[in-house]
Amino acid sequence: MILTFVRIAAFIVASAASAVVLAQPYPAKPIHLLIPFTPGGSQDVIGRLLAQKVGDALGQTVVVENKPGAGGLIATQEEARATPDGYTILLSTGAQMAIEAAINPKAGYDPMKDFVHVVHVGDAPLVLLAVPGLPVANVKELIALSKAKPHTINTASTGNGTYTHLTIELFKAASGADLTHIPYKGAAPAFNDLLGGQVQTMFTTTASAQPYTSTQRLRPLAVSSQKRSPMMPDVPTFAEAGTPLDVQVWIGIAAPAGTPAPVVERLNAEFNKALASPEVKAKFASLGVDPVGGSSAEFTQYVKADVERWAKIIKAANIKIE
Repeated sequence: MILTFVRIAAFIVASAASAVVLAQPYPAKPIHLLIPFTPGGSQDVIGRLLAQKVGDALGQTVVVENKPGAGGLIATQEEARATPDGYTILLSTGAQMAIEAAINPKAGYDPMKDFVHVVHVGDAPLVLLAVPGLPVANVKELIALSKAKPHTINTASTGNGTYTHLTIELFKAASGADLTHIPYKGAAPAFNDLLGGQVQTMFTTTASAQPYTSTQRLRPLAVSSQKRSPMMPDVPTFAEAGTPLDVQVWIGIAAPAGTPAPVVERLNAEFNKALASPEVKAKFASLGVDPVGGSSAEFTQYVKADVERWAKIIKAANIKIE
């Protein structure tokens, strides 16, 4: 009888201890932020800045873990398999969520079923560049020249199935422009040939283009955002240029599907506060990124629409990975 009582008492104590552990306020330990890029790039800089701000607000360290490789698949796949407790989160981008999953049948994850999209961190618009020797001053003239002289205007991308490639296809579909896609293995060789005149046009981020446009080595024709970029205030949007084209290289925060709603809400609130800070806004501006923020529900709908859009473009252009 005494032994039974002792066992019952021990069970009650153990259960109470477990309940205390489970009831610990989030976060009770460091959070890991997976970044699918090498250190030093713009996304890494953004991730580390936000990690510091959010960690300070939460009272826990947000540990940055760079997991580059396979076009971001390594980090994204790891996030999809992570425990859904809010202690492993991902710096996500449209490249992994909206494009890779649509173009790669072996991606290993579903962007809408395997993740909770916590918050929309920011958007980076693209700009269409042309070499000074191309006799066009704006988008309308480029379209007209491409139709008048088909197969003569080469347009560089950073590789098949990348943002820059799909934006070319979207622009062609929207405008009827006759542009020949020339894929490169990254931005550096694409810029080299663009500056050398081997290709005549290229889509890239405003931050990447600014050193060349500010010195008149390359001519900016239009930016792909809904409003003009503060980095290039004199460059019209595609809508202003007569061809609707809204493409943003977006950045977000994702967590594994099944992450408790209160945890998602807490993370969303703290990231929104960080995005509103003057330091973050200033750094984003220097990188050509517009901070966004908003609710998890709003961001989820944004990601869903982006996934559907790129899937249609990929199918229509019959784009396949190498």
